[in-house]
Amino acid sequence: MNVSRRHLLRVAGRIAPLAVIGIPRDAQASMMGRLFDWLNSRPVETPRPGEDILAFAARVVPEVTPNDKFYVQSIGHTSPKLSRRKWRLNVKGEVTGPLSATYAGLSALRQEKTWATMTCIGNPVGGGQIGNALWEGIPLATLIERAGVSESVRRSVSARVIFRAADGYHDSISLEQALDSRTLLCARMNGEYLPRDHGAPLRLLVPGTYGLKNVKWIESIEVTTKGHGGYWQRRGWSDEAIVETFSRFEAPRRRVEVRTSDVWLVGSAFAGDRGIRKVEVTYGQGERLQSWAPALLKKPLGPLAWSVWAFPMHFEGNGFYPVTVRAVDSTGEVQTDKISDPQPGGSTGRMGLSIYVKGL
Repeated sequence: MNVSRRHLLRVAGRIAPLAVIGIPRDAQASMMGRLFDWLNSRPVETPRPGEDILAFAARVVPEVTPNDKFYVQSIGHTSPKLSRRKWRLNVKGEVTGPLSATYAGLSALRQEKTWATMTCIGNPVGGGQIGNALWEGIPLATLIERAGVSESVRRSVSARVIFRAADGYHDSISLEQALDSRTLLCARMNGEYLPRDHGAPLRLLVPGTYGLKNVKWIESIEVTTKGHGGYWQRRGWSDEAIVETFSRFEAPRRRVEVRTSDVWLVGSAFAGDRGIRKVEVTYGQGERLQSWAPALLKKPLGPLAWSVWAFPMHFEGNGFYPVTVRAVDSTGEVQTDKISDPQPGGSTGRMGLSIYVKGL
């Protein structure tokens, strides 16, 4: 039976939540890591003659993830099919003027565009559930302000905005996050109508948070001061869901044999809305152990997008060269080496790569 890579990626994305059922926590991350390594395995890549190194890195790790290759995650087996013409968005709750909006009505409002990376909170260190896209929609604050929020609600420390989706999913963010001008209700992705699998006709984009906060197939928005337990929060996952700083090897990945004294490593790094200040790599062991050294870092497409990096390696002789990468976010915080499972707040740790040099 022939199974396409795209089909396998879709299957992997949909079974990720099942990985936490009946499998010991200490085995979950390694299992999913091996699965995504297999699906996304890549050899050493080499710059073309005269090619700029950062252009080479962006070729190896495309800065824009095509819609049909962007990871898919949901609580159901199929994505809701909603008509843009018939769909309605209701804004209600503790607002001064509840309202109902059509797709055409929202499309007539001022639209914003932003490059933003999204990743699943269940993604293991080095896992493949991540992508970067150009998102387009209206600031959520536009609708909140039109519906009206009293000063007492604004001052409430428990003020939240709840989003309910057509598939039964629900989650919430603080009113402060909802009024952030970067928080968007997105109707387009990479210049196209939002695809069905990615929340058509409308989904949420919340800067700096994992995918579970970015609700898809939104049908209602409710302002409340009474609190809210989201779908995944009731199952033990983080409510804040702030993205951890992480970095990845993209080419090569995990384990590779080389027969040359010089190779380039290429990868990506992401720290939510904090941005990446630098990426560092160390490799070798014993007398050949190299100190942490900076990689070349390409300027991201936007402040919410991932960063692509490239690092030159030189080998003095044959042997085993373990490699580790780490990122430093814009606040100066170094990516932790503490290993933790995805649940509750996202996996942590540093990705390793094993290089075996032969034939020198």
